[in-house]
Amino acid sequence: MTMYKTYRFYWGVALLVAPLLATIGTAKADNPLDPNNLRLDQLQVIGSHNSYHSGVEPGILSRIQQISPALAKLLDYKHPALSTQLDQGIRQVELDIYADNHGGRFSNPHNPYAPTEKWPLPPAEAALMRQPGFKVMHIPDIDQHANCQPLKACLENIRNWSDAHPHHIPVFVILEIEQSNDLPGATPVELFNARTFNDLDATIRSIFSIHNLLTPDDVRGNATTLSEAVQAHGWPTLAQSRGKVIFLLDQRSNGPLYLEGHKGLRGRVAFTNADPSAPDAAFTELNDGPVSQITKLVRKHLLVRTRADVNTAEAREGDPARPNAMLASGAQIISTDYPNSEPARWSGYRVGFPAGGSVRCNPVTSPTGCVSRLIDAADAQKLYLRRVVMVMRHGIRSALPGQEPATATVNGGWPKWEVAPGDLTPHGATGMRALGQFERQWLSENGLISNAGCPSSEKIAMRSNSERRTIASAQAFANGFAPTCSITIAHQPEGTADPLFSPLEADPARFDMRTIISQLPDANEMFAPHKDMLNALSNIVRCTTGSCDFLTAPSHIEADSTNHELTLSGPIRDASSIAEALMLAYLDGKPEISSFSGKRIDATTLGPLSALHAAMLKTIVRPPAIGEPLSRNLRQRIITDLTEKNGPDYRLYVGHDDTIAPLLGLLDAHIQAPGYAADEIPVGSALGFALYDNDVGATFVRVFFQSQTPQDLRTTPETAWPSLSFPSIPICKADTHLCTIDELLFALKSTQSRKQSLSDTGQK
Repeated sequence: MTMYKTYRFYWGVALLVAPLLATIGTAKADNPLDPNNLRLDQLQVIGSHNSYHSGVEPGILSRIQQISPALAKLLDYKHPALSTQLDQGIRQVELDIYADNHGGRFSNPHNPYAPTEKWPLPPAEAALMRQPGFKVMHIPDIDQHANCQPLKACLENIRNWSDAHPHHIPVFVILEIEQSNDLPGATPVELFNARTFNDLDATIRSIFSIHNLLTPDDVRGNATTLSEAVQAHGWPTLAQSRGKVIFLLDQRSNGPLYLEGHKGLRGRVAFTNADPSAPDAAFTELNDGPVSQITKLVRKHLLVRTRADVNTAEAREGDPARPNAMLASGAQIISTDYPNSEPARWSGYRVGFPAGGSVRCNPVTSPTGCVSRLIDAADAQKLYLRRVVMVMRHGIRSALPGQEPATATVNGGWPKWEVAPGDLTPHGATGMRALGQFERQWLSENGLISNAGCPSSEKIAMRSNSERRTIASAQAFANGFAPTCSITIAHQPEGTADPLFSPLEADPARFDMRTIISQLPDANEMFAPHKDMLNALSNIVRCTTGSCDFLTAPSHIEADSTNHELTLSGPIRDASSIAEALMLAYLDGKPEISSFSGKRIDATTLGPLSALHAAMLKTIVRPPAIGEPLSRNLRQRIITDLTEKNGPDYRLYVGHDDTIAPLLGLLDAHIQAPGYAADEIPVGSALGFALYDNDVGATFVRVFFQSQTPQDLRTTPETAWPSLSFPSIPICKADTHLCTIDELLFALKSTQSRKQSLSDTGQK
């Protein structure tokens, strides 16, 4: 009944099914990269917390909300059937178990805060509750509904799924034994003793045959203790454990009772949550870390379970910091209330592997060259990643000339930058290196580019715009991607206008701005929803001439004298620019400022304030009327990247926010980077195109967006790994975010090419 509660995201990868299935159980012992030779402690899986939880009845939840809002908040989640979760890639489930030796203990739930208020169960559920035997629920009385009941039914669900997928990697079942009910006035629970644990083992054995289980006796082998066996040899290999189910006890306090009469867990079904120094130590829990201790134990071959999120907090905030840290820790079991298939409704937060799938090579203990997508036969039936093309914004830069205007100031004055205006900062370079490290691991997990050695130029290609900050950003990224290697960053000579990234400077004749302006949205209408942000900015910025008229004046857009440039005034120019400058200073670790009224200005203020910069992009960069000529050369290049037969497996373009925004506009895609306003394009963020094949020759593309959080970039840029999301794109399937290659190519083509395509097919 543990009442604990981003981001990683599901990708879906695979190889051909037949070759993989043919190898199952036939691993050669001399090949450490054969997935069947991997030990269980060299893997990592995603689990669901309180997997049985089907949600609190709305009427009861409403009553709890009135009495205890905090309790109602942490109960507000639910999971589908166990078999559905397993189908979706969950490989650890958790069951909270209550003893009910005589039956009927939980058949008459009531409001613990008002015992005369009865909460009748549906007839079928009441009948189950009257039967003797172990029950599965969260909290008696207030949260009794489960997606399987009683325990035997839950175990049968798992067994039936296992029988239908005989080559699955082991499924871990965590048993949380409930020995108390902390709510005064609630139904008391029946205490477990050694005999009750004997009955629990018997119940499990009545559902699972010996061949379905991996038990402590199997792991101990001929060793004296479990701890001795695990430290000497680690856990069994996949070849020895495919198709099996492993039971784990949750609370450490259950150990002495469960060990009673079964020294060293001999003859027992489940593994205890043991003190790492105990003789029965093969599995332990560190639900809250610390990460360093988890990693230390994982290196000793212990199986460690931890929690990615607690009490729905990360899900409500969309905060990926904790799950990212736990994924990197090497804990073999990462439990969450929000796996990839069940994103949080508040923020879209979910937890999964960067490369998707049900299992991955452990980031701490797996051998170099391990390929995650080869491990699970279930993953082999999905698409496999063949190529990735990414368009990235440069890293943290200093303010541009005039972005921190001399006619205005902030409390304490504008920050001091250690680099020239507009250049990549050292802090920003560190953040870009972290992105490179992340990308290399993700590509390695997919088997696309090995995590060892220097990738060849045939495997990767990187190109940047010709400005110093984009060249430096690409180089920092490359340094993280392959730290000891020399990767060439292709770019024009510094300062030379590159039509791929800067067509306004390289080919101004293509822009008839008066015509374009007539097709842009009204700037004042675009900024009207953000008056509160303009007011917030007016409390942060003071103008030396008195009031800051640019915050209250209308936004205005017109063509310059050449008709090839835009001239801006009002909030669309000054407010959006200053808001971005404030965020850049925060990201770079500059001292926090306060408003002139004394309010602290941090990420909680600056994130919403980024709506002003996003509004500028949505007005003059994103609309197709200007986005089409801005992105024409790059789109043609991306089309070639996605379709050429012998191109690099990974191609990166490093440009600016106005490199990405036009692509989003033409795809009619909207983004939500954690910590920023909707449709803001943060520094270091990227729009990506992941190309997939399957075993029948079909090709699909999944468009994704990745970004680092403001807090991570500010405080720990060296480990600021990004979160990934999938923008909703009308041409792609809503459930999988997959487009056919033809659908995506059509969306990326120029307006004229689209018209020609429709004409050729007889469409209007």
